[in-house]
Amino acid sequence: MKNFWNSLRSHWTLGAIVLAGILSFWLLPNKAFKEVTQELIALFGLMMAGVLPTMVLTASVLRAGNLSVKKLIDYRDALRRQLAVWIGLFLVSLVASLLVIVGKMVEWSLVVPIPLAWAGLESSSFEVMRILNAFIVMALAIVVFRAIGVGNGIISLLRLSAELAISEAQAREDARHRAAEASIGGMLERKGYGDYVELKPH
Repeated sequence: MKNFWNSLRSHWTLGAIVLAGILSFWLLPNKAFKEVTQELIALFGLMMAGVLPTMVLTASVLRAGNLSVKKLIDYRDALRRQLAVWIGLFLVSLVASLLVIVGKMVEWSLVVPIPLAWAGLESSSFEVMRILNAFIVMALAIVVFRAIGVGNGIISLLRLSAELAISEAQAREDARHRAAEASIGGMLERKGYGDYVELKPH
């Protein structure tokens, strides 16, 4: 049941992102982002700056600790999936930043003529900014939908790091207990240990 809801949520999220792109293609004016170019670049740059160290932390957080092999494999697979999410979010933010820069370079207007005279039709033109705006909106939608996921991912990393630290501390405690038991056992096995000693009267 949990897998069903996760799958449904993923499909719903994807549908919402695609719908946002389609609506922006038809409804947004060509220069919709002209006045907020700097803010968009700052937003995507902030996302990349936050995701990059998290990627490094995700790749290096796993340690042997005192966990079983099966549990380590499960954690490895989970961290691999989480790392794929970070990488995807980083690439989306990077591409979106580049699209915003391109839009600013052409002053948010790039008309491509469509010659149709050869077919006996009236020539037309197409505004490429509609496509660029659609991709930027889709990138914004991905960032918004993944914002909660970023927090959950960091909390998961904290939980894993704490579990590994606790397992390592437990392993050290067990090693100290074994060493103390071995020391006591050695004393008990020593010849003459525990024998009665008869004291000579003065």
